[in-house]
Amino acid sequence: MNGPGARQLGIPDAIEPLVGWRYWRADEGWLCSLNKFKTWPAGRPLRAQCSLAMDHGPLPGERCGCGIYAAIDLPTLKELVQPDLGSPLVVGEVSLWGKVIPAELGFRAELAYPRRLWVVSDSVAILEFPDGAPLALAERYGIPVEPCDATWAVSEEAGNPWHLEPRVTEIRAAVAAFKQGVDRLAAALAQGDEVFRAELARQRGADHTEAIARSAFQDSFGHDTEGKARRRKGA
Repeated sequence: MNGPGARQLGIPDAIEPLVGWRYWRADEGWLCSLNKFKTWPAGRPLRAQCSLAMDHGPLPGERCGCGIYAAIDLPTLKELVQPDLGSPLVVGEVSLWGKVIPAELGFRAELAYPRRLWVVSDSVAILEFPDGAPLALAERYGIPVEPCDATWAVSEEAGNPWHLEPRVTEIRAAVAAFKQGVDRLAAALAQGDEVFRAELARQRGADHTEAIARSAFQDSFGHDTEGKARRRKGA
């Protein structure tokens, strides 16, 4: 059952929210996405936004890469993401509700709030007061926060990030596809509303949305080890 605190956050009381796993960075008592572009609010849920501003109804869109991402469990998260330990790293459970799109390895959700967290001790050793990180997060977000070892929280490869190669080619391809789509929409708009709507409909069904969604996954989580995911599927 969800308690009073959960009800204040808007988590449905009649049903349990889905629970996923993800990584964050800790920055002066705040949770941030790995790329530090998004700070998670305290006392209220994080709400998904569509960076492409696509008109696809309630977020997340089925054919878009928007939504708040989470893996189905910690072992899956460790396979998908290999964060470095150079800055304060947090791993934990996250409650997901609203519109949630499930997949084989995780979820995309409309609303999310951290449920239980672990601060990776190895990543905060350089701080002046490393023991204060869990306490600061617990007080701000009102949830249990504990320290943990890196051997439990991340994959073995994460301890040695030098083997990772930037996915430059794939990211560039996704960006190029997106730019091409924007250029085509601009040209269609100049020809009138009907042509614009037809081009927009065509793009929504185009294959390049998969590349954009994959890029969004990396943006939310960090390094995506797609090769491991394929091996997990037996491909």
